[in-house]
Amino acid sequence: MKPGALDGIRVLDFTALVQGPMATQILGDLGADVIKFEREEGEWSRHWGIGNGCTHGELDSFLAFNRNKRSVAVDLKSPRVRERIFELVKAADVVIENFRPGVMDRLGYGYEALREVNPGIIYACSSGWGQTGPYRDRPGQDMLAQAMSGLIQLSGRRDDPPTAMGVGLVDLYSGMHLVVGVLAALLYRTRTGEGQRIEVSLFSCATALQQQELTYYLSHRSMPERPVRNTTSRFVTAPFGIYQVADGHIVIAMTPCPVLAKALDLPEIAQFDTNELMFEHRVAIYDMVAAKLSTVPIDTVIPQLLDYDVWCAPVHDYEALLADPQFQHNGLMWDIPVGDGGPTYRTIGSPLSMSVTPPAIRYGAPRVGEHTAEIFGGAFVEAGGEPSE
Repeated sequence: MKPGALDGIRVLDFTALVQGPMATQILGDLGADVIKFEREEGEWSRHWGIGNGCTHGELDSFLAFNRNKRSVAVDLKSPRVRERIFELVKAADVVIENFRPGVMDRLGYGYEALREVNPGIIYACSSGWGQTGPYRDRPGQDMLAQAMSGLIQLSGRRDDPPTAMGVGLVDLYSGMHLVVGVLAALLYRTRTGEGQRIEVSLFSCATALQQQELTYYLSHRSMPERPVRNTTSRFVTAPFGIYQVADGHIVIAMTPCPVLAKALDLPEIAQFDTNELMFEHRVAIYDMVAAKLSTVPIDTVIPQLLDYDVWCAPVHDYEALLADPQFQHNGLMWDIPVGDGGPTYRTIGSPLSMSVTPPAIRYGAPRVGEHTAEIFGGAFVEAGGEPSE
């Protein structure tokens, strides 16, 4: 196997659940040596999963975000464990944690303590609301950040209740920012030798997801009303939206009405030929397009629209996604072992393609504590984490 882009970079991972583990998994996919520290009973996502799904004795929620890592299960409060971790810090490049603010300091693994051991360490931390401020000590979670940032009120139709995203979008987006920060800090360190502290919060990332919408609001101090039709956003012009067809749903994105009029043989909408008109009359346009599409099957209407270069796509469920030829061509399904050489599970791999150092599978998702003896030493484990006689 070729070395990865981050070959030789060691990451000490003190994260749990989704956001932090996703960030460290990306670094592992890129070749970093990721050592995951867990409670002796295993981190939270080993015990709290999506739909209670379990594969080969591990919850799917854990398997999804923990490939390419080695697991060390220890009591972080133990002085002997702290001594061993500090030895690892001396040769490490990155520490990532997503405890509540102050926890790592209380455990003795805060940034100031670790930089005394390794001045070049890159210390990335994430929290729900921020490391400082009035909400610092509150519990933080994806949907809480969606709610407080205003993100939930953007989705849905006018008479619908606030609508949360169907996936942990804020977790994933903030995890990506952790990765970006780490990569930028690694590059800076190669130039200067200087490490640094990186901070990300779910709240700030949820807010940053809405840059377009908040830029509009900050300029105008008002917002268009939520749409009365299934147009997905209060800001877009017709014909943008989700449409029911004879055997499912399709979506149409930014398309001039005169073009769509030809594609659907719907001359009534051709008159709406400016952005202003398409926004002002978006409900009427949506209704006319919806009526035209309601009796047409997906396999007929999608080719018909694509012939006119209309931006459109069918709405897939997961069965349709897995059968889709482009999905299959992109090679996103990876078969990964559970533990060292264990049975495999199928998951979604890295969407990143690199011509020289592609993301690759180096380790499966580890069993809890699978690598404690390898990393801390067998005598340490046999002595229960204390010096042997």
